Amino acid sequence: MTATAPTIVERLEGEDLDHFNAVRSYLDALGIEYSIDEALVRGLDYYTRTIFSFVCDELGAQSEIGGGGRYDGLIEQLGGPATAAVGWAAGIERIALAMGERRSATGRDVFVAYAEDDRQIAMELVAKLRQAGLSAELDLAGRSLKGQLKHADRIGALVVLTFEADGTLQRWNKRSGDRAKTSLASAVDEALEAKAEEAS
Repeated sequence: MTATAPTIVERLEGEDLDHFNAVRSYLDALGIEYSIDEALVRGLDYYTRTIFSFVCDELGAQSEIGGGGRYDGLIEQLGGPATAAVGWAAGIERIALAMGERRSATGRDVFVAYAEDDRQIAMELVAKLRQAGLSAELDLAGRSLKGQLKHADRIGALVVLTFEADGTLQRWNKRSGDRAKTSLASAVDEALEAKAEEAS
């Protein structure tokens, strides 16, 4: 009977469907592979909308290394203000096995700051930077542009890229203080050059 029953995904509509499609579009923009598991559920009823799992095929049958989901209504249920929320849990031992080796965090090579209208293209740029071997980050906490730049300082970003109104980018080397205009087509190569200069 369950094989012919409608799935949860098939029943999505309205804002829930829009939200689900937006999540998928962001994953696609970042080049993150994913699959939709229509049988995936969480045992706690405060979860809302998207739930997820992280898996590593190299771990065999016990492939899940973490999982969680959104629970936008939980804080309000506990007496607090309406607050968007997401939570997850992970198995440290499984993460260590999946990584195979320890990696040190030494700051970010690039931080991409953006206005909300540029969010999609900013995510695509970060994906390209990462594919080129750079450690790159962008804001996912809804900070203002000023707040994003402060965060870039906190994480020790070498290069900060910001979007200009005319569609160009401003490249700011935080070590040398050099600022210059650049383009999406040139941003990755110039960030690689800045990293090479920093290492020399």
